[in-house]
Amino acid sequence: MSLTVGDVLRVVTTLAWLDGDLMQNVYNVVIGGTGGPYDGDDILADVISWMNTLYAYMTDSVTNDLDGSEVTLYVYDSVDDDWDEVGSDAFTWNPTNANDYYARGVAALVNANTLDADVQGKKYYGGFTEDTGSDGRWGSGTLSMLANVFSVWATPFVGGASGASLVPVIWSPTKTNAFALTGTGTIPSTVAYQRRRKDNVGI
Repeated sequence: MSLTVGDVLRVVTTLAWLDGDLMQNVYNVVIGGTGGPYDGDDILADVISWMNTLYAYMTDSVTNDLDGSEVTLYVYDSVDDDWDEVGSDAFTWNPTNANDYYARGVAALVNANTLDADVQGKKYYGGFTEDTGSDGRWGSGTLSMLANVFSVWATPFVGGASGASLVPVIWSPTKTNAFALTGTGTIPSTVAYQRRRKDNVGI
C-alpha cells in the first residue's frame, strides 16, 4: 500500500505477558513535508524503529515476564471514518528486570499537550517492577527515564527506510482530527492505575 503526505497513521504496539495476556499502546503520526508516495512496508519499518527507541528506555524498569509482540500500522480512511490496516510485523523488545512487578493495572502515566487546549494525549505504561518506586510514587530515576520516553514520543523524526517526515500527533475521535503536539507534557510522580479495557485503549 502507498502512503502520501497528509496521511494520518495509527501505530498499535502490542506486548504479551508470559501467560498470554496482552497490553497495548496506540500512537498516531502524520506524514509531513513533501515527497512520496511512500511504501507502506517502509513506513512500518520506520515506526517499528521508533518504538524500539522509545521502549528501549524502559528495558531495565519493566518485568521480564513481559515482551514485545507486534506492531500494526493503520491509515485513516476519511470516507468510511475508520482505520485501514497497512501491515504488521514482529516487535522484539525484551525487558530484563527480574524483580516482582506491580499489579497489572498499575502504570506510569505520561501526558502530552497539543495545540488545542481541549485535547491531550495520554499513555499508560505498565509492567513496572516494585523497585522503580516506593510508597505509591515513582523514583527519580524512573521519572527521568519516563521523560526520555516522552521526548521520543513527542519528537518528529525522519524514517530511515522511507525517508518520510513523520510527525507525532494526538488523534481525537470526537473531533475527527489530528492535533500537533506542543512538545510539553506532564508525568505525575504518583503511580497511576488504568482500568479501561476497550480495544486499542489502555494497557
